[in-house]
Amino acid sequence: MRQSTARRTQSWMDRERADHARLYPHEVRIEVDPYGPLGAARRENLDRVVAQVRARGRNPRVCLYAPSFDGQVPRASLESAANYAERQSWQVGPQQFYTDPSGATAPQDRPGWSLVRQQVRAGFADGVVVITADVVSRQAAQYREELDWFEEHHGFIALVVSEPVTGLA
Repeated sequence: MRQSTARRTQSWMDRERADHARLYPHEVRIEVDPYGPLGAARRENLDRVVAQVRARGRNPRVCLYAPSFDGQVPRASLESAANYAERQSWQVGPQQFYTDPSGATAPQDRPGWSLVRQQVRAGFADGVVVITADVVSRQAAQYREELDWFEEHHGFIALVVSEPVTGLA
């Protein structure tokens, strides 16, 4: 058997990276995950809204939201969201689940998401439960806009699978 013939020399990118680190030693070289700080803001708002609702003597009311694929109702996602809401002692109304076809449209342009917003704005729901932040938006700026909108309307977004707590990539 022969040993690996992989090169052990540095490529030009490795050398350039090392030179840059030597020339700029105080520069931060760890990129921040854009969802990390947003996740902290989301959790803070969620905790605040839930505490306010419970201080009024009731459990939070939530909508469930999930994208659908190929026209199929996302039963597994909605069931996971419902189980999460139940574990939190939140109320889910019988018709409080909404879906949209999966796609890259902005959240406010999706009919199902717009109905969720209407429920929160009208006071019929205190928040929405989704599986991940990507369900709301894959773009950090749009996700931030939705978090801000829910905060302004005294609502929250809850995630079954939370963002990374560290916020560092």
